[in-house]
Amino acid sequence: MKDIELYRLCKKFINGDKNAFNKIYEDTKNKIFANIYSYVKSKEVSEDILNDTYIKFINTIEDMKPGKSILGYLYTISRNLSLNYLEKQKRYLDDGETLLDAVPINEENYLDNSEIIKIMKEILSQDMFNVIILHLVNGLDYKEISEMLDRNENTVRWQYNEGLKKVREALNNGQIRK
Repeated sequence: MKDIELYRLCKKFINGDKNAFNKIYEDTKNKIFANIYSYVKSKEVSEDILNDTYIKFINTIEDMKPGKSILGYLYTISRNLSLNYLEKQKRYLDDGETLLDAVPINEENYLDNSEIIKIMKEILSQDMFNVIILHLVNGLDYKEISEMLDRNENTVRWQYNEGLKKVREALNNGQIRK
């Protein structure tokens, strides 16, 4: 469903049409769930955060501005709630390790996906990180990402390619501990 249709459904929901929200939810829930899961790696936690995302969305739906991406707004809410969850979880680890640091490494130079994500967060801008996650993890194409983030498609491509280049360089130059 295109953003204009989602925005139209938001207006209907604000005006009292409860079925409009159901349509928004059904159209977007799988993408938003995948986004959340890419951060927290737990089905149960992802489901809870998904519910919280839509509750927050309902509570702020009237603040939506025309022309802004509804899906992008939902991605932002879900990302922020996921990161908040991970930050809270860090506090509960007894030995001071972060969740991503606690991942076991089987071989001396092996980096698993969560470690790569940690490295990406350290060396990339938030924009580059978001574009890479949306493309690689959530499977969105550049056009979808550009529409969602309200950016030029060429800018999205550049951020993706430059971000990957930075991660590769950091890995190859030994700047990142393995």
